[in-house]
Amino acid sequence: MAEAERVQSHPARDTGAIVVMFSVLAATNGVLSLLDPAQMNPQHPAIQETAIGTVMGWITGFPLVFARRRAEPATIFVRAIYTWGCAMCVLHIAVAFHLAHGWSHEVAWEHTREVGGYGNGIFVNYVFALVWFGDVVWAWVAFDSYLSRPRWIAWAVYGFTGFVVFNASVVFNTGFTRAVCALLFVALARIAWNDWRTRGHSQQEARSEDQGDSEAQ
Repeated sequence: MAEAERVQSHPARDTGAIVVMFSVLAATNGVLSLLDPAQMNPQHPAIQETAIGTVMGWITGFPLVFARRRAEPATIFVRAIYTWGCAMCVLHIAVAFHLAHGWSHEVAWEHTREVGGYGNGIFVNYVFALVWFGDVVWAWVAFDSYLSRPRWIAWAVYGFTGFVVFNASVVFNTGFTRAVCALLFVALARIAWNDWRTRGHSQQEARSEDQGDSEAQ
């Protein structure tokens, strides 16, 4: 059996350090904002901060889709950041409902309709949070199973959640945070490209070795 692939560790560690520093500040502000009275202010800074923390956590955790080694230190680090991002997602939802919607589902539905043109899109956000939470639980409770799951399941999870994150952070976002999130997706594309290129090179070498063994026999 060919040697298992490694996680792209260096980009993950570099981005992860930024995620930790920013997310700690964002999480602190988010938690403190929950102590304030409920509001109807979609532009509250804590909403944007926790949203960016969520996006950064998801993007930094993306290399888990390439993970194939349980003992790889970078895998453990990325899994922790991915989990932190999920926690930021839950916090962001709570902060948004508290500061922007006054804990009213009807108000949240109407806001979703005004921003995205489809009020029931809010249920996509709920499914997104549940899928991410389920993926995190699987990664911690049965990591061997998580790493050996069919490739299509991993890509389905990351494809769906990535679609939601991209739309929320780039398509329907504005201003500076939109530019930041766009750059993060560029970094994500670079990681995916490097993994694809490395994997293709490894497969080519394996085929060459097999061909050499066959000729030797």
